[in-house]
Amino acid sequence: MKKLVLSSAFLLPVLVGCGKAGAPECGDEMTLDLVRSIIQRELGAGSAAANLSEEQLRSLLPISLAHPTSFDEKISRYSCQADLTVPFNNPGQDVYKLRLEYTSQAVNGQHLAEVQVLPGDLIGIGAAISSNVRSQARAAAPAAAAAIEESQAVEVDPAYDSAMSTKADDYQEPNSDEPLVEASSTGPSFDCGNASSAVEQMICADPDLARLDKQTAEAFGVVRARSMDPGAVTASQGRWRRTVRDVCDDEACIQQAYQARLAELN
Repeated sequence: MKKLVLSSAFLLPVLVGCGKAGAPECGDEMTLDLVRSIIQRELGAGSAAANLSEEQLRSLLPISLAHPTSFDEKISRYSCQADLTVPFNNPGQDVYKLRLEYTSQAVNGQHLAEVQVLPGDLIGIGAAISSNVRSQARAAAPAAAAAIEESQAVEVDPAYDSAMSTKADDYQEPNSDEPLVEASSTGPSFDCGNASSAVEQMICADPDLARLDKQTAEAFGVVRARSMDPGAVTASQGRWRRTVRDVCDDEACIQQAYQARLAELN
């Protein structure tokens, strides 16, 4: 699975005393802030993380156990690892946790950093942040949220609703002699009759999402069959489903989750 390599640079006010040959160390706060800012940037301007302050990012993206794995003296660059633990505010979900790989380097007065992350992990991080932001917004202004929902509600005239539900004069029942397309050939990998979650119901209602689900299931089957550790592949698929796909609340998020997972499996 290919990881995205994300990079950014900040000006360094002072280089003296920042580790070997002036390179900011893996666990320095400026290094961790730069790593968080790179993740924030890559999540995009439309994400819940877009307008978060540096202090809010520190709270929502806690990084621990940062340590160097190597140091390249020729270019004065640390290769680092750390644990990123993003808390969820959804029932039944605690945290989204992954091992971060990144570099820290000082070049001509600039602090350079690169972060390696899987596309699926980027979506998982964004989903966890979105969960927190939504939860905080609900807690801070429940009355305002209720007012917005009430203002968006549209009353329907019962007479109009009844008229709209009546079949048109030229309505024709489907011809029973016409060949029917089997659901198994166009539907998702699971039985829509047993769809219990909102995400599964959205997949069943959208042919494009159903197709992506089936393609992902087929790609997963191929990877598992070829793997020396099929149990690990199965566990990874279950983790992706719980922490990435199933936290989505709209079709666009689900589509992005499937596309990223397909890229990883392929």
